[in-house]
Amino acid sequence: MNCELSSLSTPAIRELPAWITAASTLEAIRLIELGARAGLVHQVTGMDQTNANRLYREIHRRPSPAGQAPFTDTWYLRSEYRMLHAALVWKLYQRFGQSEDRAARFLIEVYETYLFLVQKPQLDITHVAFVPDLIRSQLWIERDCTACRTPFPVPRDSNRVLCPGCRLTQSFRCSACGAARSGYRKGRRKTACPVCGWRHLL
Repeated sequence: MNCELSSLSTPAIRELPAWITAASTLEAIRLIELGARAGLVHQVTGMDQTNANRLYREIHRRPSPAGQAPFTDTWYLRSEYRMLHAALVWKLYQRFGQSEDRAARFLIEVYETYLFLVQKPQLDITHVAFVPDLIRSQLWIERDCTACRTPFPVPRDSNRVLCPGCRLTQSFRCSACGAARSGYRKGRRKTACPVCGWRHLL
Protein backbone atom coordinates (compact mmCIF):
# COMPACT_ATOMS: atom_id res chain seq x y z
CA MET A 1 0.00 0.00 0.00
CA ASN A 2 2.82 2.36 0.93
CA CYS A 3 4.60 1.52 -2.29
CA GLU A 4 1.51 2.39 -4.29
CA LEU A 5 1.16 5.74 -2.56
CA SER A 6 4.81 6.58 -3.04
CA SER A 7 4.54 5.82 -6.75
CA LEU A 8 1.84 8.47 -7.27
CA SER A 9 3.14 11.63 -8.86
CA THR A 10 2.84 14.79 -6.79
CA PRO A 11 1.34 17.69 -8.78
CA ALA A 12 3.79 20.51 -9.24
CA ILE A 13 2.99 23.74 -7.41
CA ARG A 14 2.85 26.59 -9.88
CA GLU A 15 4.69 29.57 -8.50
CA LEU A 16 3.90 33.04 -9.70
CA PRO A 17 6.78 35.04 -11.15
CA ALA A 18 8.41 37.28 -8.59
CA TRP A 19 7.59 40.44 -10.55
CA ILE A 20 3.87 39.65 -10.45
CA THR A 21 3.91 39.07 -6.70
CA ALA A 22 5.89 42.27 -6.13
CA ALA A 23 3.59 44.32 -8.39
CA SER A 24 0.48 43.00 -6.63
CA THR A 25 1.94 43.89 -3.25
CA LEU A 26 2.79 47.42 -4.38
CA GLU A 27 -0.71 47.82 -5.81
CA ALA A 28 -2.22 46.58 -2.55
CA ILE A 29 -0.15 49.09 -0.59
CA ARG A 30 -1.26 51.95 -2.84
CA LEU A 31 -4.92 50.91 -2.62
CA ILE A 32 -4.74 50.91 1.17
CA GLU A 33 -3.06 54.33 1.12
CA LEU A 34 -5.95 55.59 -1.02
CA GLY A 35 -8.50 54.36 1.52
CA ALA A 36 -9.33 50.84 0.35
CA ARG A 37 -10.30 48.33 3.02
CA ALA A 38 -8.75 44.88 3.16
CA GLY A 39 -11.80 43.31 1.51
CA LEU A 40 -11.49 45.50 -1.58
CA VAL A 41 -7.73 44.88 -1.73
CA HIS A 42 -8.38 41.13 -1.65
CA GLN A 43 -11.04 41.46 -4.36
CA VAL A 44 -9.04 43.43 -6.93
CA THR A 45 -5.51 42.11 -6.31
CA GLY A 46 -6.22 38.48 -5.46
CA MET A 47 -4.13 38.82 -2.31
CA ASP A 48 -5.11 36.46 0.49
CA GLN A 49 -7.61 38.07 2.86
CA THR A 50 -5.37 37.40 5.87
CA ASN A 51 -2.38 39.02 4.21
CA ALA A 52 -4.51 41.97 3.13
CA ASN A 53 -5.60 42.47 6.73
CA ARG A 54 -2.02 42.25 7.95
CA LEU A 55 -0.87 44.75 5.34
CA TYR A 56 -3.66 47.15 6.28
CA ARG A 57 -2.72 46.93 9.95
CA GLU A 58 0.95 47.49 9.11
CA ILE A 59 0.15 50.68 7.17
CA HIS A 60 -2.56 52.23 9.35
CA ARG A 61 -1.67 50.68 12.72
CA ARG A 62 -5.25 49.56 13.17
CA PRO A 63 -7.49 46.77 11.86
CA SER A 64 -9.30 47.18 8.57
CA PRO A 65 -12.85 48.50 9.15
CA ALA A 66 -15.55 45.85 8.98
CA GLY A 67 -18.52 46.09 6.65
CA GLN A 68 -19.80 44.86 3.33
CA ALA A 69 -19.08 46.34 -0.07
CA PRO A 70 -21.99 48.27 -1.63
CA PHE A 71 -24.47 46.11 -3.52
CA THR A 72 -27.19 48.64 -4.46
CA ASP A 73 -27.25 52.16 -5.91
CA THR A 74 -29.26 53.66 -3.03
CA TRP A 75 -26.30 55.59 -1.62
CA TYR A 76 -25.56 57.26 -4.97
CA LEU A 77 -29.17 58.25 -5.60
CA ARG A 78 -29.40 60.19 -2.34
CA SER A 79 -27.36 63.06 -3.78
CA GLU A 80 -27.25 64.71 -7.20
CA TYR A 81 -23.59 65.48 -6.58
CA ARG A 82 -22.83 61.81 -5.99
CA MET A 83 -24.52 60.94 -9.27
CA LEU A 84 -22.54 63.67 -11.01
CA HIS A 85 -19.28 62.26 -9.69
CA ALA A 86 -20.37 58.71 -10.54
CA ALA A 87 -20.93 59.88 -14.13
CA LEU A 88 -17.42 61.36 -14.17
CA VAL A 89 -15.94 58.14 -12.81
CA TRP A 90 -17.74 56.11 -15.47
CA LYS A 91 -16.27 58.40 -18.15
CA LEU A 92 -12.80 57.74 -16.73
CA TYR A 93 -13.38 53.99 -16.84
CA GLN A 94 -14.41 54.29 -20.48
CA ARG A 95 -11.50 56.58 -21.35
CA PHE A 96 -8.84 54.36 -19.82
CA GLY A 97 -10.26 51.06 -21.00
CA GLN A 98 -10.42 48.29 -18.44
CA SER A 99 -7.88 45.48 -18.26
CA GLU A 100 -9.05 42.33 -16.52
CA ASP A 101 -5.44 41.25 -15.87
CA ARG A 102 -4.53 44.32 -13.82
CA ALA A 103 -7.77 45.37 -12.17
CA ALA A 104 -5.92 46.88 -9.20
CA ARG A 105 -3.70 49.11 -11.33
CA PHE A 106 -6.72 50.18 -13.37
CA LEU A 107 -8.68 51.15 -10.25
CA ILE A 108 -5.70 53.10 -8.89
CA GLU A 109 -5.37 55.07 -12.13
CA VAL A 110 -9.08 55.88 -12.26
CA TYR A 111 -9.28 56.95 -8.62
CA GLU A 112 -6.10 59.04 -8.68
CA THR A 113 -7.32 60.82 -11.82
CA TYR A 114 -10.72 61.42 -10.20
CA LEU A 115 -9.04 62.96 -7.14
CA PHE A 116 -6.96 65.18 -9.42
CA LEU A 117 -10.00 66.46 -11.32
CA VAL A 118 -12.34 67.34 -8.46
CA GLN A 119 -11.92 69.75 -5.56
CA LYS A 120 -14.28 68.00 -3.17
CA PRO A 121 -14.52 64.24 -3.86
CA GLN A 122 -17.95 62.79 -3.24
CA LEU A 123 -16.95 59.14 -3.74
CA ASP A 124 -14.41 57.10 -1.82
CA ILE A 125 -12.43 54.38 -3.56
CA THR A 126 -14.98 51.71 -2.60
CA HIS A 127 -17.82 53.54 -4.34
CA VAL A 128 -15.61 54.36 -7.32
CA ALA A 129 -14.84 50.64 -7.70
CA PHE A 130 -18.57 49.80 -7.61
CA VAL A 131 -19.65 52.14 -10.44
CA PRO A 132 -18.71 49.77 -13.33
CA ASP A 133 -20.41 46.89 -11.49
CA LEU A 134 -23.70 48.81 -11.66
CA ILE A 135 -23.28 49.12 -15.42
CA ARG A 136 -22.20 45.51 -15.96
CA SER A 137 -25.12 44.21 -13.90
CA GLN A 138 -27.45 46.45 -15.95
CA LEU A 139 -28.83 48.13 -12.86
CA TRP A 140 -27.67 51.31 -14.60
CA ILE A 141 -27.80 52.11 -18.30
CA GLU A 142 -26.47 54.98 -20.37
CA ARG A 143 -28.90 57.59 -21.63
CA ASP A 144 -28.32 60.77 -23.65
CA CYS A 145 -29.11 63.99 -21.80
CA THR A 146 -31.85 65.93 -23.61
CA ALA A 147 -30.14 69.23 -22.77
CA CYS A 148 -26.40 68.71 -23.43
CA ARG A 149 -26.63 65.42 -25.40
CA THR A 150 -23.96 63.84 -23.18
CA PRO A 151 -24.42 60.14 -22.31
CA PHE A 152 -24.75 59.58 -18.57
CA PRO A 153 -25.42 56.56 -16.32
CA VAL A 154 -28.88 56.32 -14.83
CA PRO A 155 -30.91 53.56 -13.10
CA ARG A 156 -32.67 51.39 -15.66
CA ASP A 157 -36.12 52.11 -14.25
CA SER A 158 -35.54 55.87 -13.94
CA ASN A 159 -37.40 58.37 -16.12
CA ARG A 160 -34.72 61.06 -15.83
CA VAL A 161 -33.86 62.78 -19.09
CA LEU A 162 -31.30 65.28 -17.78
CA CYS A 163 -27.79 64.39 -16.69
CA PRO A 164 -26.78 65.31 -13.12
CA GLY A 165 -24.76 68.29 -14.37
CA CYS A 166 -27.73 69.81 -16.20
CA ARG A 167 -30.07 69.07 -13.31
CA LEU A 168 -27.76 70.92 -10.92
CA THR A 169 -27.33 73.79 -13.38
CA GLN A 170 -31.07 74.18 -13.82
CA SER A 171 -31.44 74.21 -10.05
CA PHE A 172 -29.69 77.58 -9.98
CA ARG A 173 -29.98 78.97 -13.53
CA CYS A 174 -32.87 79.16 -15.96
CA SER A 175 -32.04 77.09 -19.04
CA ALA A 176 -34.07 79.45 -21.23
CA CYS A 177 -32.84 82.93 -20.20
CA GLY A 178 -29.96 82.21 -17.79
CA ALA A 179 -31.50 84.14 -14.91
CA ALA A 180 -30.58 83.12 -11.37
CA ARG A 181 -33.09 80.90 -9.62
CA SER A 182 -33.55 79.78 -6.04
CA GLY A 183 -31.97 76.43 -5.24
CA TYR A 184 -33.85 73.27 -6.12
CA ARG A 185 -35.89 71.99 -3.22
CA LYS A 186 -36.39 68.31 -2.66
CA GLY A 187 -39.86 67.22 -3.67
CA ARG A 188 -40.53 70.08 -6.11
CA ARG A 189 -40.65 68.60 -9.59
CA LYS A 190 -41.53 71.69 -11.61
CA THR A 191 -40.72 75.37 -10.98
CA ALA A 192 -41.16 78.47 -13.12
CA CYS A 193 -38.43 81.02 -13.85
CA PRO A 194 -39.30 84.32 -12.13
CA VAL A 195 -37.97 86.28 -15.13
CA CYS A 196 -39.20 84.56 -18.28
CA GLY A 197 -41.79 82.17 -16.84
CA TRP A 198 -40.15 79.07 -18.35
CA ARG A 199 -41.25 75.98 -16.46
CA HIS A 200 -38.43 73.56 -15.64
CA LEU A 201 -39.08 69.86 -15.28
CA LEU A 202 -36.38 68.41 -13.02
